[in-house]
Amino acid sequence: MAGEIVYADLRHLGDGFSPAEKRHTPALCPRWHGILLKVSGLGHLVLLVLVVVLSVQVFQGSRQPAPTSAPQQDSEIQGRNHTERCPISSLMRYFCKSLWETPTASAGCKLCPQDWQLHGESCYRLSKEKGSWTQGKKDCENHESQLVVLRDKKEKEYIKNRQRHTVWIGLISSHKKWRWVDNTSFDTKMFGPLEQVDKGCGTLKDETLEGDICDGEHKWVCQKDPFQLPPLTAGDGEKRDASI
Repeated sequence: MAGEIVYADLRHLGDGFSPAEKRHTPALCPRWHGILLKVSGLGHLVLLVLVVVLSVQVFQGSRQPAPTSAPQQDSEIQGRNHTERCPISSLMRYFCKSLWETPTASAGCKLCPQDWQLHGESCYRLSKEKGSWTQGKKDCENHESQLVVLRDKKEKEYIKNRQRHTVWIGLISSHKKWRWVDNTSFDTKMFGPLEQVDKGCGTLKDETLEGDICDGEHKWVCQKDPFQLPPLTAGDGEKRDASI
């Protein structure tokens, strides 16, 4: 037996598996992968809880009425009303100061635009350039007014004193009939008769109303209503005195 040769089968670990089995053996994930997944899930849960809590607080806050909203609104309204009264009060102080000390102050104050003059119940503007009657009519309309329509001799006297040359007025003749631009009739008893012409336009020269060809070159006088400030009251007077 001393000469017997002993054979031993040596197997390496894994020799019992076929190559196909070796390929499909699942690989084990590192341990830190599992820890990371757990921490990530916990973080998402915390964020979800925070979102729910904040949503509930916002919803409850929007349902609660503001206890001071009404007083604040009243204060804002009072402040706005005071601001709206200030421009009128300032205008009254600047333009109507002479009326405050008179009984006519209760009638309010009439204002005219720049370059216009107040007389009676109307504002008047004498043009700086010359042109035809049609040009004068259009210029007055562009200023939201009309060529002057004379109502009485006092108004005619005022216009005459405002200029030294012939001016166009709002008088025109068609088919030998004179009428004002506001379509009212011409009063011959007040201003005297005018020459009857088929077509002509009225002028004021010195103290006389005359007809002329409408293409003539003259200055013109526009007329419009003034801006009426509201009348003063006793309460307004006290507020005005207190502000001075």
